[in-house]
Amino acid sequence: MALEMDLEMNGGPQDWKALNLILEEIGLSEISAQDETGMRAALGRGELSIGVSWGNPKRDGVIRAEGKHECHFKVTGTILFRINNSMYDEAVATIRTILTQLTERTDMLFVLSFQYEGVYAIRDPKRGFEWFWQEPR
Repeated sequence: MALEMDLEMNGGPQDWKALNLILEEIGLSEISAQDETGMRAALGRGELSIGVSWGNPKRDGVIRAEGKHECHFKVTGTILFRINNSMYDEAVATIRTILTQLTERTDMLFVLSFQYEGVYAIRDPKRGFEWFWQEPR
């Protein structure tokens, strides 16, 4: 059984281009599906599989993550991270690298949660990027 983390994001076309570059640099491989609305792929050395979706008209734009994140933005994209349990530490490091790179290279806002429950990371205009892996909110 794999652990799944949900990243809800707010960004535009330039942010999606930057995200694609970040994923390629980290080691995007085995793309199983890709079109103008997203992709499914393996990442790194097999520690993660991802499902990226942007501009999804099926979503209402509301952040689904519960918890003390206090973020208020319209969700325009999502990433579902599926963690390979046998490579848990590597997967967490890869997720943190992705979020750090998003923070450095884009203005994208985001909330990372475990099944929309505990919040593990956020980026908002007031606080910037915060990582709560050891003590989810």
